[in-house]
Amino acid sequence: MKTRLIAAMALAAVMFSSQAQAACWSANEVSAAKVRDLETMLMVSALRCRTSGHDFLADYNAFVRGSRGTLTRVNDELRGHFATEVGAREALNAYDRYVTTIANRYGAGAGTLNCADFAAITRAARAEGDSYAGLSRLAEAAAVEPSLPGRACPITMALAK
Repeated sequence: MKTRLIAAMALAAVMFSSQAQAACWSANEVSAAKVRDLETMLMVSALRCRTSGHDFLADYNAFVRGSRGTLTRVNDELRGHFATEVGAREALNAYDRYVTTIANRYGAGAGTLNCADFAAITRAARAEGDSYAGLSRLAEAAAVEPSLPGRACPITMALAK
């Protein structure tokens, strides 16, 4: 009886451990989330600012066309995260909820940034072209901090002998 209890507890610990690990965000996924957050911030801002004398929607659309490969890569990375977290069947719904949450967060603006700031960031994003590294740097420079469901994965370091 005691052996079965210990085995059941060990199985539960393994299952909990694997679920906790699946829910964390790898460094690559966090980077992808920052780029996705940046793109969504610019999209919402372009739509919101077009009636304020800072119409940069054409620049935003050019940015999306010019960065299509990187934006697709980012979306694939994020959908992969959700597939791991909730399973393939629910991944698209989880991803859609995540993206909607980002858009809703930027609906009223982004901190102290104004439409002129967003226009400048959009021009900088457009200038990066289809560069994942460039858009990642821009997201960092713009202090984009995605609101991630879950937590970042622990960083594992190898020590040289």
